[in-house]
Amino acid sequence: MTLANLDIEELRRKVTSAYENDRPLLEKFRDYARQLKDNIRPLRPYSVNAVSFVSTDGGDNRIAFDPALIELVRIVDSRGNQCALDVVASSASLDELQKRAEDGPCCVTPLHRMCADLQVNFKDLSYLLKTMGQGGKSTAALRCYRDIVEWAVLYDMICNPQLQWGGDTILVRDGLLRTKSFRRDVFPRLRERIKAGIEAHARRNVNLSLVAVAKQSAVLSRLAVALELEGTFHRPYPCYVKVPPEIEADCYNYERTWLVKYDDAITNDDGELLFQNMGSLYLVKFGDQPMDPVWPVDIADWQDRDASRILGQLMYDAQFGFPIPDYPMCIQKAHDLAQISPLEVGLLQDLVIEGINKDLSQQESERLLRFRYLSQNISAWRYMEG
Repeated sequence: MTLANLDIEELRRKVTSAYENDRPLLEKFRDYARQLKDNIRPLRPYSVNAVSFVSTDGGDNRIAFDPALIELVRIVDSRGNQCALDVVASSASLDELQKRAEDGPCCVTPLHRMCADLQVNFKDLSYLLKTMGQGGKSTAALRCYRDIVEWAVLYDMICNPQLQWGGDTILVRDGLLRTKSFRRDVFPRLRERIKAGIEAHARRNVNLSLVAVAKQSAVLSRLAVALELEGTFHRPYPCYVKVPPEIEADCYNYERTWLVKYDDAITNDDGELLFQNMGSLYLVKFGDQPMDPVWPVDIADWQDRDASRILGQLMYDAQFGFPIPDYPMCIQKAHDLAQISPLEVGLLQDLVIEGINKDLSQQESERLLRFRYLSQNISAWRYMEG
């Protein structure tokens, strides 16, 4: 039955009635938007060296040749440096992933360094890794592994003594400074080491700042309509506001452990702090037009006092954003450099064929190659572009 067959007047009454039930919720969020509006601060740019790093997108990192499915984990920074590279079979076990954090041919150097410095066995980094090699459950574990490698790259950029940054530098993570990939008793150690690494740079007169930018968040999604109705960011200049913890918490309708930061963390029976967040959340408009987009931004919680300077540095980089206007250019550069083209995917699939061929007879090899290059999805030809 289509919408045209329904009683529109009855449907209108029911929709209106349903909205009336939720009106108090909208009014509450409009009140939040007014609170934020009262605390809006203007931004001015500060020149800076901005560096970001991005993992190859999920849809681009799979090399499929049924029944084989191989995940490519590649992280590239905005300067064109390959920070980490790994290739993992979807059927790989946790023991095989463990080799990535150990010296040897499979070693992923940033991951090995992070585990060694934190004195944590790779298998103990996350509960989500336990499903590796368990049939259809391994997808979430591989996603967790990719996120952990991204954090390892960030850790390496800050704590590797061989990496020296100049003057003022901001490291920009694509996402937020919080994660469920690490166990709550492991993440505090990661935060402690990263904070110490930034302090070590400060002793060499290097202002290294840590910030993260997401394209969306639960907070921004829940507040979006209220912010627009109240005109919170309708200003002819770049501006920002810090999101109070109570407003942030009310925007989540699921388990909130990753909102907990160092200052309000609980302790376990061994006296260890438990939390999964090292960021303070801000909503930021980098453009100078009233309708320019607003982005959720995390600043390392111990650098809150420098929020105006750090966001001004991020704004300086966002001014040159392309093709997404008023969005940090360093993230966009890293994203472009991390992308895998269809031609590269084809070459990677050829490497898979080459590996399979090693164990085949000449006749089997010929059959495989014939299947690879001569079999076609004939039904798709009509949709191919000329």
